[in-house]
Amino acid sequence: MGTAVLVDGYNVIHSSSRLKKLLKRSKYQAQEELVRLVSNYCCLEGVEGYVVFDAYRRPCLDAEEEASSKLKVIFTGKGETADSYIERFVSQYRSCYNYIYVITSDYSQGMTVVDEKILVLSPENFLKEIESCQKALRESCLFSSPGSHPKVSDYLRNEVRKKLEKIRGE
Repeated sequence: MGTAVLVDGYNVIHSSSRLKKLLKRSKYQAQEELVRLVSNYCCLEGVEGYVVFDAYRRPCLDAEEEASSKLKVIFTGKGETADSYIERFVSQYRSCYNYIYVITSDYSQGMTVVDEKILVLSPENFLKEIESCQKALRESCLFSSPGSHPKVSDYLRNEVRKKLEKIRGE
């Protein structure tokens, strides 16, 4: 059991000035950037993620794509909104997770899925959480001496590093 993050894609895009600017240029660029942000977040946090985009006007069934090992992108099919997909997911899979975070600005949807395992987070707060994770990652990659460059050995676990040193005879 773990944690899942369900993101109402267009709710988040419309809550971000940067993503809204991309949306004006191209729906696909905005979707791609949101998927990139959520994928990075899920990998950093070690959670499963699902970005759900409304595509209910399309004449086909739900489409699911694996964006990364931690993230799936869902395009709803004919007659289904992102809200209804998320509600169905929560209903079907709530027992499979310790927690499910639902990222939506739809207050009525949030109220239908809330319980002790289901937590609703606004798109604005989720975007702040993503920023916070990115900042922590950048800070953890900084090195004390100016001009120093990271080496592969900087990212190895101690036991792996010791084995390599032993092989080299150090």
